[in-house]
Amino acid sequence: MSESPAPDWGPTEAETIALAYYRAHHRDGWAALVHAVEDALSDLAAADSTIRERGRQISRGYVRGLPAE
Repeated sequence: MSESPAPDWGPTEAETIALAYYRAHHRDGWAALVHAVEDALSDLAAADSTIRERGRQISRGYVRGLPAE
């Protein structure tokens, strides 16, 4: 009977990011959490703004592309 090799274990992407924030904030867990949430909210707002702008551009493109009556 052969044993299967142990699965490779490594930190998840979330764990890697959390550790980076934790270290950057001198092992202050609360400060690291607050900064991570601030960064996530900022990224979310930027993505939302980009999506809205693309939607406006697409809408204008459809209006401009209508044949003249």
